Amino acid sequence: MTARESAAALIIAGGQGTRFWPLSRTRRPKPLFSLDGRTTLLGDTIARLQPLIPRERIFVIAAAAQAALFRRAVRGSMPARNLILEPDGRGTAVAIAYGAGVIQARLGACALAVMPADHYVAPPAAFRKTLSSALRLARTHPAIVVIGVTPTHPESGFGYQKIGSAVEGGGFRVERFVEKPAPKIAERMVKSGDYLWNAGMFVMRSETLAAEIAAHRAPLSAVMRELPALSGAKLARAYHRLKFDSFDREVIERSRRILGVRANFGWHDVGSWDGLWEARCDADGNLLSGRVVMIDSQGVLARAGNRLMVLLGVDDLVAVDAGDAILIARRSRSQELRRVIDELRRRRFDRYL
Repeated sequence: MTARESAAALIIAGGQGTRFWPLSRTRRPKPLFSLDGRTTLLGDTIARLQPLIPRERIFVIAAAAQAALFRRAVRGSMPARNLILEPDGRGTAVAIAYGAGVIQARLGACALAVMPADHYVAPPAAFRKTLSSALRLARTHPAIVVIGVTPTHPESGFGYQKIGSAVEGGGFRVERFVEKPAPKIAERMVKSGDYLWNAGMFVMRSETLAAEIAAHRAPLSAVMRELPALSGAKLARAYHRLKFDSFDREVIERSRRILGVRANFGWHDVGSWDGLWEARCDADGNLLSGRVVMIDSQGVLARAGNRLMVLLGVDDLVAVDAGDAILIARRSRSQELRRVIDELRRRRFDRYL
């Protein structure tokens, strides 16, 4: 078996994407959101893994309640049987343990790359080069390898990892993790040059993952070892009883076997309309899609639907036409769209959720 063939990927397709309302909804979760109106975040994630990891060894884990949506989304890009369905959303620790257990039962021991389905990464070739380095490190060290991104600004909403001593193979030891530091602390950390953003991408051998879970969160071991053999009501009952925190908190932050590699690709978690604007705005500070006419306006994200959209004399704005609903918001407040969802629910406008 070649090094390329011995690797597999698990893509975590969770998240409702409420901060991309009105285009992302219960029936259109965030991984199926499109940055460019052509492909989806999930489709982009699957595509950029290849040919480093063949499509036959790419798996997606998603909610069983959205099975039909994701089956359509992955059709033609990977084998249908590689869609793993969770009966309930139980956080990333459970998703990774269960997904890794299913993959190991299917493929045997392998090097496993785990990543979210809904991040912006470019260019794909640079991503594959970084991932290849992480896979080499994971194959030669009994450790979990975390991909870190060089910060472009002090961001208090991200997790950070501190760069430690170099290790053979081109990586480094991760000294510690800092989760969502206060703005002033984040500023000092970024200025020091000793910290990277934690992009939520993990690479390890399946036996390393099993050993680390057993060492630091033993009750989680059964999820990886026993649950892949269950199905139907038995799996649903077992899943419903699970109560674990995120993979970072349950395993990564407890382990002393964490190595890191520095990403040489552009990355953004694209968590809101403002985040999308920040990641992809043009030289004029705008991000436009569809038939949009701009006059004396800047700092705008605008997505027209089937109608012409005209913006006159506005700044720092989000304008999105979804056909049945229109969002007009100050761009800097687009992180607050949860309030919109709560208000629509209070008014029983369920058709728009």
